[in-house]
Amino acid sequence: MMISGTRRYDNFVRVLIPILFIERKGIAMNKRKNSLSVFRHRTFLSVVLLIGVMILMTVSACGGASDQSAVKVDGLDTLGAVQVISREEGSGTRSSFAQLLGFDDSEDETKSDRTTDDAVIAEDAEAVIAAVRGEESAIGYISMGSLDELESETVLSVDGAAGTIENVKKGDYTISRPFLLAWSGSLSDLEEDFLTYIDGKGQSIVGESYVTVGESTTFLSGQYAGTITIHGSTSAAPLLEELAAEYMEINTNAVVEVVASDSTSGLNDAMQGACDFGAASRELKSYEEELLDYQVFAYDGIAVIVNEANPLTDVTPEELADLFTGEIKSWDEINAGRE
Repeated sequence: MMISGTRRYDNFVRVLIPILFIERKGIAMNKRKNSLSVFRHRTFLSVVLLIGVMILMTVSACGGASDQSAVKVDGLDTLGAVQVISREEGSGTRSSFAQLLGFDDSEDETKSDRTTDDAVIAEDAEAVIAAVRGEESAIGYISMGSLDELESETVLSVDGAAGTIENVKKGDYTISRPFLLAWSGSLSDLEEDFLTYIDGKGQSIVGESYVTVGESTTFLSGQYAGTITIHGSTSAAPLLEELAAEYMEINTNAVVEVVASDSTSGLNDAMQGACDFGAASRELKSYEEELLDYQVFAYDGIAVIVNEANPLTDVTPEELADLFTGEIKSWDEINAGRE
């Protein structure tokens, strides 16, 4: 349960006042003994007061974001039942979202997480946006790289932090994940060349919409000939297509093909040799790390969106988990939980 700034202040005062009373009484008693004891008690009292001031300053600075998420919202009761829009099984966006919010465990062996069975399944960010746009009670999540596709939808803040790449960079918005390329076995000269490009000069393209993993540097291609095939994440695919296009301008002897499916399928294809690189928009699972090498080339935030008719602007991670697992079934339950 969230504790508001006011409650934290009240609890602190309840603890501090008895301490101050005891210490004041102690000083009075020790005045009868010696000045050293009085000095010690006064020093202790000063430390307590200093700590108190620091705590109150912290509450003032940090309480705002939490309090903002705890405010009741007028108009939620008119939306009725929550309609969850989720990505499909195998999606890196779904896997990361569930893991970061703590509902990636499932007793159902046919499911990778506890996303509600009532969720509408969307195959990509475009489909999520369309579903949220068409239903007032809908809520979904997308890559921040797709935010420019929004029209009137609202991007929710989480614990007071707006869903922007800038806040991902600063660490204020914590629902984020890596984009990575994974491969099995040794790399060819062409594949090494492509990875060197992405890790260097390609970071200038990454930085336009995502969080970079390093500085953009000068790149001199070895001009190796051949074809590179990349299978996997639909979230990472648009960025990879941009990177591939620039790389092919630099190395005109190369062809880079990007085929969007989902993270799990892409990684499986890399394991089986069906492609050169598997693209994933999530952390690798332990067995995948044992079988594959990988390189992170960008970081992306996962934005939570609602229909423009929804008056909600800020949520807590706990509320999000409850919404997407079906623990919260009606929008007015948000206000009930904020009492």
